[in-house]
Amino acid sequence: MTIQQDIVLKAIERFPKLPNRTLARYILMENGEYFDGDLEKIRTSVRWFSGSKGDRSRHNKREIVIPKTLRNKRTPYHLSPGKWLLLFDVHIPYHEPKAVEAAIQFGKDQKVTGVFFPGDLQDCAAVSFWQATHKRNFDKELEMFIDFLDFIEQEFPTQEKVWLPGNHEYRLDRYYQSKAPELIGMPLIAFDTVLALEHRKITRLEYKQIVMAGKLPVIHGDEFRVSQAVNPARGLLLKAQSWAMCGHYHKTSEQPGKNLMGTLLTCWSVGCLCDLSPDYNPYGNNWNHGFAIVEIDEKGNFEVHNKRILPSGRVA
Repeated sequence: MTIQQDIVLKAIERFPKLPNRTLARYILMENGEYFDGDLEKIRTSVRWFSGSKGDRSRHNKREIVIPKTLRNKRTPYHLSPGKWLLLFDVHIPYHEPKAVEAAIQFGKDQKVTGVFFPGDLQDCAAVSFWQATHKRNFDKELEMFIDFLDFIEQEFPTQEKVWLPGNHEYRLDRYYQSKAPELIGMPLIAFDTVLALEHRKITRLEYKQIVMAGKLPVIHGDEFRVSQAVNPARGLLLKAQSWAMCGHYHKTSEQPGKNLMGTLLTCWSVGCLCDLSPDYNPYGNNWNHGFAIVEIDEKGNFEVHNKRILPSGRVA
């Protein structure tokens, strides 16, 4: 097949409903140099391959197939069986040290086998599109985040560690997309390398990837908006129609229910480990500090312990 034939066939596939003369003008404009700028030569070729010159030419038409999809198929990540400490919404460097210490100490006392960060571990305030309430300094935020990862590595040296990015970590991806030139020369081009995630044995998942704690789906919580008319867990139950757990709403709640066949279900929302009175919402929230322990057996059965942390630092 010649280059000219290939150009004509691709144009016919791309615009199958265009009149031959219009299609020929399009080819002339895009690739006229391959046809010596001769519109009639292009039109003759278009008529031949589109079948306009009779059945004799129709066998030359390409078979039209469904185009390849660009959709992103997300595969759930499965936590290994064991006892996991789930730390939602830490928002480094706007974390609450007393709450973080209480959650980590509880996990150590429980001899957890893994630590899972289900979103908004990092705040990324310096690259947010929201108007800043203070001077932005991403280098400082990054330095403090690395210090936190060092601390986690020290406290849980042998445990599995998994990090699911939330909407706050996605701020960095969005910033790259819109203002990438401003980041040229910074070490963030290879962000995982900067954080030494492989060295720390931290598995970083894809944004909005579902994580299965046995048979329990765990999401960050921004994947779909849930009603908080009663509590976040009830809104999650109405949306998920299954067992599920989320964070994002910075509030501890639990909602039982059952489906049409009488199967008992429960959804949980987990408290946060960040500042409860941030500058953008200092008074109008009912957030609380908290974390979760999820035990998973070999068959995928799970047991949830959804914990609150009192202002004193005591785990309730």
